[in-house]
Amino acid sequence: MGFQPDLDLLRATSGTATLVVLGGLRTAPASGLGSSDPSTNADFALQLTGFPKQGTGARTAGLEITTSTIGFQSVVLRFDVRATSTASRRLQVLYSTDGQTLKAGPAFTLNGGATFTNGLTVDFSAIPDIANQPEFRVRLVSDWDGDSYVGAAGNYSTVGTWRIDHLRLTGVSSGVQPGDSESENSALFTISSQPMSLQVPDGGGALFRVAAKGAGPLGYQWFLNGQLLSGATRQELRIAQVSPDHLGLYTVRVSHAEDSLLSGEASLSFLTDPTIRPVRVEAVPGPQGSLRLAWSTRPGSIYSVLRSEGWAGLTTVIATGVTGGSLIETPPAGDQFFYWVQVQ
Repeated sequence: MGFQPDLDLLRATSGTATLVVLGGLRTAPASGLGSSDPSTNADFALQLTGFPKQGTGARTAGLEITTSTIGFQSVVLRFDVRATSTASRRLQVLYSTDGQTLKAGPAFTLNGGATFTNGLTVDFSAIPDIANQPEFRVRLVSDWDGDSYVGAAGNYSTVGTWRIDHLRLTGVSSGVQPGDSESENSALFTISSQPMSLQVPDGGGALFRVAAKGAGPLGYQWFLNGQLLSGATRQELRIAQVSPDHLGLYTVRVSHAEDSLLSGEASLSFLTDPTIRPVRVEAVPGPQGSLRLAWSTRPGSIYSVLRSEGWAGLTTVIATGVTGGSLIETPPAGDQFFYWVQVQ
C-alpha cells in the first residue's frame, strides 16, 4: 500500500485492509522519496506525529491494519519506515488472531535521519493461528526503550515523526475455499484458480493453467517436482507430447513486484486405459525448410492442426477443417516447434 494526499489520507493505492490511526496521532501526507514503493504516480508516505510524552503511553500510538486471511497461510508483513531524529527509535509489532487479544511480535530499532529503512519484514509463517482468520490485526506502535523513550538519533520529542510507506501483507494459498468476496481480496494479489491435475495418454498433450488477480503486471514461473522449468514463464504451461520425463508434480510461482505466491501441486500422469490412444503427428523435413506433417485418421473425422513454439510457448492454430491425414507446413525461423492435431 502506498499513500496519496487526495481524498481520505488513509486510502491505500492498492489492497483492501482497514487502516486505523491509534493514540490520537496526527496524520499528514509526506514525501515517500527513498521508499521502495514502485508507484509511478506521485509518491507519498503516511506521516504520523504527536506521539506520547516521554516514558508514557507505551504501545498505544501508531497504526493498526485489519484484514482477513481466509484462504492464506504463511502470512508476511513488509513495510518501509522513516523516523526523524527526535522520534521514538523503538517500533513494536503487535498482532491478534481473534481481533481482540494482542500479542507481542518483533521490535525494530529505527535509525533517525532523512532516509527510509526499507523492507522491514515480519514473518508470521511459524504462527498457524494467523492462517484463515476472518479478522487478523497487526499494530505498528511506539514503545519504551528501557524505562523511557529515546530518540532515534537524539533527544526524544513528541514532535518527532514516523513516515510509513509500501505497507503490504502477503500469504501463500492455504487451499481453503473462501466463503465470501472479502477473503478473495485479503492480500495484495491472489491465486484465483489453481492448476488442475491431469491424466493423459503416452504421447498426448497436456495443458496446465493458473489464474491470478492483482494490480499491475504479474510474473509466472513453473516448476516440475520443485525444479525450475526454463522458459516456462507464461500463465499457461502446454506440453505438446507427454513423455515419462514430463510426469510428476507441477507448481507455479506467481510474482508481483518482490512478493510472490506459490500455487498448489498439480500432478501429471499417464492414463491406464489401454483402449485410449493419442493421435500422433510425424514431421518429415521437406524442401526450403518445409515439413510434411502426417497422422493416422478415422473415418468421418475432421482435424485441426496446432503448432507450439518451444516447451511452453505460444500456441497457433495453423489449419482447421482438415479431412485428410497430412499437411505441408513451413514453420517460422527460431525456436523448436511441436505439432499435434485435435479431432473435431
